[in-house]
Amino acid sequence: MAGFLREVARRIFAEELRNSNLAFRDGDDLNQYAPQYLLTPTGARCNRVFLVGTLTERDDIGGDTEYWRGRVIDPTGGILVYAGQYQPEAAQALTNIEPPAFVAVVGKPNLYQTEDGSVIISVRAEAIQKVDDSTRNRWILETAKRTYERLEALKNISLASPEFSTADKPIAVSPAIDAERALAHYKTDTMHYKQMVLRALSSLRADIGNDNAKFSSKDVTIEVPRTPETGHLKVKSESTGKSRSKSTKGASLDSWPEAEADDDVETFHIGKKS
Repeated sequence: MAGFLREVARRIFAEELRNSNLAFRDGDDLNQYAPQYLLTPTGARCNRVFLVGTLTERDDIGGDTEYWRGRVIDPTGGILVYAGQYQPEAAQALTNIEPPAFVAVVGKPNLYQTEDGSVIISVRAEAIQKVDDSTRNRWILETAKRTYERLEALKNISLASPEFSTADKPIAVSPAIDAERALAHYKTDTMHYKQMVLRALSSLRADIGNDNAKFSSKDVTIEVPRTPETGHLKVKSESTGKSRSKSTKGASLDSWPEAEADDDVETFHIGKKS
């Protein structure tokens, strides 16, 4: 597998992940070692994903060997995560964490097509860790920001002459190309996903208090006050013509992924820093 780097994990809400069904490999699809990606409706190219939510249940569904299945729910919905003998650390975490509990999960999206043609999305967990509500809140804010940025990018896409990669003509990887490909495949309803972002941010109401929060379902506007846990985020719809801004002040680096200087790159660290 020389020549392939470990892929970064993307922050994706459960609803968008469950609505995704476009999987592909870069370059030659016959190359089994080429990384496989799942392209989401807003144009996120995912080889690995980073989720934070509530572990509501977990069961050992294996036979002779342990094979754990858990359900993780974020403000937009739930997703199934699996871990077995080839993911020993994640499997051990599912063994030890008693639901309900906030957890952070890093893993690879897995697509399964049923006999009737439906696609079921789950996550093969690589790492699972119990986290606190501040980490969950920060993840919601950051995931909302990244999702909204992708939605804004979709506005500038033209589908007049979409160009996709083929085995003999690979194309360069870029967010614009991913956005074009997602829009062509999913016919993405941007307002639907803006409402999803709104619902996710509105779930923070109980934690940040009603006095300082501003929510609107008509123009998809929400303001979250600056606090040590949540930072500050504004989201405006395209109909207002106004921009959105966001700044955060960190939760503990012991539990929260570090951000690289390049905004196009997302990294994660689960566990305490030495």
